[in-house]
Amino acid sequence: MENNDNPTRRNEAAEELTIPEILESFRIYDGAYKRDEINAAIKLKDEIIPRLIEILENVLAEPGKYVEDENLYDHIYAVMLLGHLKASKAHKTIVDMFSRPDDWPGEIFGDVATSDLPVILLNTCGGSVERIKSMILNKEADDYCRASACQALAYAAIEGYEPRESVIDFFGTLFSGEEADEISDFWGLLANIVCDLYPEEVMDVIERAYADGLIMPGLIPYSAFEKALKLGKEKCLERLKNDLERHGMDDIHASMSWWACFNEDSREFPSLADADYDYFPGYSGQSSSQSLKKKKKAKKKKQKQAKASKKKNRR
Repeated sequence: MENNDNPTRRNEAAEELTIPEILESFRIYDGAYKRDEINAAIKLKDEIIPRLIEILENVLAEPGKYVEDENLYDHIYAVMLLGHLKASKAHKTIVDMFSRPDDWPGEIFGDVATSDLPVILLNTCGGSVERIKSMILNKEADDYCRASACQALAYAAIEGYEPRESVIDFFGTLFSGEEADEISDFWGLLANIVCDLYPEEVMDVIERAYADGLIMPGLIPYSAFEKALKLGKEKCLERLKNDLERHGMDDIHASMSWWACFNEDSREFPSLADADYDYFPGYSGQSSSQSLKKKKKAKKKKQKQAKASKKKNRR
């Protein structure tokens, strides 16, 4: 019997695949993790990168198609591969895609829009963080996508693309209350990242943001900042560096193959919509577009509950 798990046979299979065959294998979800096809794509990176970008441009042009048909899956492989390949030519398209002023980035990409997007943005920026900053400043973009851009900028400081002091100063300008809707998770999500980057220089801003009700203690308690200050800059940055290494995409198979949708013991799921578990990964283990929808629903409920108290805090 032929052993399909033999690494040599896998390499031979990957070498035989053409770009059209690779892209076709990515197009429709069938339960199988396309390891051979990913390996083949990596070998043909110069030729396939423009085709992967084209897939994302198609998503931008026809997002409704991907929202309606959950079996379409080539966009997931495309964005993950482009992040792994550090394709700087894809950066603008990726930023444009996740800056859309509606819910579909989360609906189409699920937790990729939160868990993987920071490293994808970092890897494709080519050392320039200007588009990442523009995404952060885009009040029309989804809060969680903007937070992913904030995380990417913090990682950029770790990588030396931008001085840490410059990044922390930039973050310090984003707590005026004008950066998002009156009740928004944006400030709380950003506060977590500021805390990770060591917050000493902007503690006055953070204290005022808590007083003004911008940062909800449920997202990050003030005590987290006190702990960060006690820990010290060096340890905070070391932790952030370890976080980047843990979430890195140098090994794309390690980043993707564990996802629940790629359970190699079963191929009986004809549709993503028919499965009874979430399909898109999050580092927390909770995944899919459903989790982002739950976050949005909870956010709307919180907006109604907190609006009066927040106005009172601002008097």
